[in-house]
Amino acid sequence: MLEIDSVSLCFGRKQVLSGCYICCKPGEIVGLLGRNGCGKSSLLKIIFGTLKADFMHLKVGSKITKKTFPGKDVAYLPQHNFIPPFLTVRKVLEDCDPSVATEEAVVSLNELKDSRINSLSGGERRFLECLWLLSRPATYLLLDEPFSEIAPFQIEILQDIIRTKGKTKGIILTDHFYLPLMEVSTRIVLMHNNAIYNIRDESDLILYNYIPDFSS
Repeated sequence: MLEIDSVSLCFGRKQVLSGCYICCKPGEIVGLLGRNGCGKSSLLKIIFGTLKADFMHLKVGSKITKKTFPGKDVAYLPQHNFIPPFLTVRKVLEDCDPSVATEEAVVSLNELKDSRINSLSGGERRFLECLWLLSRPATYLLLDEPFSEIAPFQIEILQDIIRTKGKTKGIILTDHFYLPLMEVSTRIVLMHNNAIYNIRDESDLILYNYIPDFSS
């Protein structure tokens, strides 16, 4: 199990995270929701090791650690672009696992295979980054905004891949597109007021004022 507890993080005088807890085990897809600025991305960065918390307790399996990078246990999809811009789409796809670079996924990129990464649109680039990250052999995958800018039919392709990978891997994903996230998650939590709440359905999101109540 990947488990992080008692996370505290301040930027200057602003408390971003205070005592929050999240866990994920192989075979589980945890959807992490929360408003802008609540600390979702910061939490994933802390787990991976690109951001240092003021205090935390992080454990992967039976091992207590300060960060998971570098290492083979955890792979992380950041919000920013990370694939070198001079590579071609074809070269990146060659480094993707066949279970991820499915026929449907590859066909959606057929006309772009000889294009360099820096010539792609934001959505095309994000889709390719997701395919590459989901191909990593890590036990745990952290996905920050995987559906951002991506075309609806490619979101469906990613959802199918995430579901397949989630049968054997532990996945934590966060996205402002909460419906695709909820559809693919086996468990959903909401970061709210420096705490994490279990979410059953949309009525809980209304209760915590994450989405408006249109029934009234």
